[in-house]
Amino acid sequence: MKNFSIVIHGGAGTLVKGMMTPALETRYKAALQLALDEGYNVLETGGTATEAVEKAVIVLEDSPLFNAAEKQKRNLLKC
Repeated sequence: MKNFSIVIHGGAGTLVKGMMTPALETRYKAALQLALDEGYNVLETGGTATEAVEKAVIVLEDSPLFNAAEKQKRNLLKC
């Protein structure tokens, strides 16, 4: 049996509590769960830790709820 874990975070931005509706909270939790599930699946099927991280990050980058790649995009545009 293989034991492994995966941990993610949705970023360092600020969410104003009064603006978080139950529906929006559900969407955030679903997106985070999808990132966890996709990364975990990579590990479970024999993928590397790097591949698992990449998969989880791609899920977050693809979600409009998170700004996982926004700062990097701005930095690349400056180059």
